[in-house]
Formats: sequence, structure tokens, C-alpha cells
Amino acid sequence: MTTDVDYTEISKEGVIADTERGYVPGFGISLSVMKNLIVENAYFAFQFSQLHGETNYIGSSNQFLPGILGPTADAYGSVRQKNSAKFVDFYGRFGKGFELGNSLMATPFVEIGHHNWNRRIDSEIPIIAAFFPGNTTSKESYNNYYYAFGSMLQYSPIKNLVFTTTAMVGSTFSSTMASSGTPALFVTGIGQDGGPGTLHLGDSVFYKVGMGFDYSFYQSCHINASAEYIGFEYGRSEMTGPNKTYYEPDSETNYLTVKAGFGYSF
Repeated sequence: MTTDVDYTEISKEGVIADTERGYVPGFGISLSVMKNLIVENAYFAFQFSQLHGETNYIGSSNQFLPGILGPTADAYGSVRQKNSAKFVDFYGRFGKGFELGNSLMATPFVEIGHHNWNRRIDSEIPIIAAFFPGNTTSKESYNNYYYAFGSMLQYSPIKNLVFTTTAMVGSTFSSTMASSGTPALFVTGIGQDGGPGTLHLGDSVFYKVGMGFDYSFYQSCHINASAEYIGFEYGRSEMTGPNKTYYEPDSETNYLTVKAGFGYSF
């Protein structure tokens, strides 16, 4: 699987502060069950995925080197570099299937999940590297939970082949950003003492749409492929830092994920 990452931060003045874009590869494991349990055609699903790679960062820097330099830059586009990125996601679903004829089934469900993005920003500004050789890294860990209500529509035109479309809408909650890094000068200073800390971010509408197919090619062996689009936002944090001068800006996140895999039915 691979995800096309499209992330944009927007300052309180309404201008773009920085963006991160790129294709990040990874893997996923999923399990789904539909059985007559508590209710007829009870539907359960679980998925875990992990991506690791690089994104193309375009941003700005207003790093101040005390007693040495003033701001090195302050405009969007003044910094362009590659950043390391790691994404870890999981979700669970519960729903009920309704047969709409011999080849069509609709399954409304509720989904609850968690998203984590570990964003590593290595300074590549030449003058900073000259004064601070070695590793100058700021790490930001974005986390949020979400819930969504949706429906899955499955259509089987021929034996062993099933097409699936899914759509859902809900909300993020418990959204945070935690900072860390080395040396302390380059850590996103969101703590009261100007050091590392954790900020609470605003929640937003969460939506996901997808489509795919599954084909049973030999007994219980399946191949499958799908694509899904996810969108949500992080709201601006409170002002923080020693002089209440730092904030985490509003941001927009969009992911387009393409998956291909192998399955086995029991």
C-alpha cells in the first residue's frame, strides 16, 4: 500500500505556513467477519497499517540564534527539504448487513479509529548547519482519534468477484501535537519553559470514501485492491511558550491511499 500525503498549515493571518506532500509506502493487516451472532449478518472489521518514508517539505524558518543571527528567513518557500515521516493507523467497525437481492448487500456501520503521524524535521538551512554541525532535528507527533458513521455497498456480478464502495462521515476528537528534538534550540517550543510539550488541537469533520474489489481465484485464496480518500483538519491551538508567542496553526490533511493484497477466508 502507498499513501499520497497532502498536508497544509495555514497561519492565523490566513496564509500558507508550510506544506508536506509525497507518496509514503507501507503495509496493512485487516480482518473482517460477517456472521449471524447477536443479530443476523453482524459485521465486524479491524485494520492496522504502518507507513514509513519521506515527504517533500516546503516551509519557512524564523530561527533566532541568540547573540549571533537574526531570523534566517520568514517567508513560505524559503525552506525546501525532505522530511522523514511515519504513520500508524488502526480502526474497528461494527455493523449489520442487509441483503438487497441475490447479488447486492448494504451494510451500515460505525467506525472508531486512531491516527498518528510522527513528523521529523531535520534542519537543512546551511547557516544553521555551520553553527550546529550534526543532528539538528525537531520532531512533532500528531495524534487524533475519530468516530464515523457510514455504509458499505457490495455487489457481486459473477461468482467469486465482489465490488465494494464505502462512505462515512464523523468527527475527530482528542487531537494533540507533542514536540521533541535536539538540540533544544530547534525543538518546537510549546512548553511553558520554551521546551518540548504537548498542545491540544481543535477537532473537525472527518470523512472517508473508498472503492475496491475482491476476487477468489482458488478455493479460499483471494486477491484484492482498493483506493480510499480521507480528509480532516486540525484546529489552531492556544497560544503557548514562555511569552505566549507560539501556536500550532490550523491545518488541512488529505490522504489518498491505494492498496493491493492477498487474503484468505476461513
